[in-house]
Amino acid sequence: MSENENAPYATSTVTNTAETPGMAQTPFSLDTVKKIRTIHLERAKAEGEKFSMLTCYDFSTAQVFDRAGIEMLLIGDSAANVMLGYDSTLAITLDEIIPMVAAVSRGAKRAMVVADLPFGTYEQSPQQAVASAARLMKEGGAHAVKIEADARMADWVQALVTAGIPVVAHVGFTPQAEHALGGFRVQGRHGTADRVVEDARALAAAGAFCILMEMVTAETAERVNQAVGAVPTIGIGAGNTADGQVLVWQDAMGVRQGRMPTFVKQFAQVGQLLEDAARAYRSEVRAGSFPADEHTFN
Repeated sequence: MSENENAPYATSTVTNTAETPGMAQTPFSLDTVKKIRTIHLERAKAEGEKFSMLTCYDFSTAQVFDRAGIEMLLIGDSAANVMLGYDSTLAITLDEIIPMVAAVSRGAKRAMVVADLPFGTYEQSPQQAVASAARLMKEGGAHAVKIEADARMADWVQALVTAGIPVVAHVGFTPQAEHALGGFRVQGRHGTADRVVEDARALAAAGAFCILMEMVTAETAERVNQAVGAVPTIGIGAGNTADGQVLVWQDAMGVRQGRMPTFVKQFAQVGQLLEDAARAYRSEVRAGSFPADEHTFN
């Protein structure tokens, strides 16, 4: 292991000044970490420091988000919709998502790369989950996997962790189970809060290093955050009490058109900027003004 690769651990490790005379304790900050690991997210929670996650599906975008300091990049099954044009996240396959994971892994130098286990690649058994996750890590270069699960799948999480695969457990509204849940419905209402909390507690106990909660009430999210103790939480449509937040980047940056979920904030209008640039390019091509002399070899 190179000296540079060891640096993040040296930076983030708690220094006990009582045991190490003469050494000053360096305050922890994710900004000083050169390579995000599970231990850094755990430390961030302990210190009350928030972290960010965005979806990502390609090399160039991974480079941009990595430079921006985003701590976690998720190759989500949302790629089915935003990259491949499917109507549902259920359609994407392991063979389709692995090249995206590999591209993001090549582009991200600092961020932790997390890959979704697509629908149909893990439900059959813990062994199937381990085999699928191993491909995401071995062929795709993922650092961790995300699995939509509930308390009944604690054995799945435990099997993955036993195999050396870090796990983000996804609770609350789980898009792959949209038909079983009766559609896109907020969880934590009408007596479902206890179930969400118990799911999170069981999956954290099974070894998940992060709990992602989607579309749950703020009160339920707060209960989850307390129930899982030192395990970091990530929210999407789950209020502001989670330790981290995640959004689909095309939603957050204004690329996708149409009605957005209420939990989405658009931080830019990249889609309109891209459309305007494409129109300008077409106009200059049609007018014959591009390429100009400075773009021409003599």
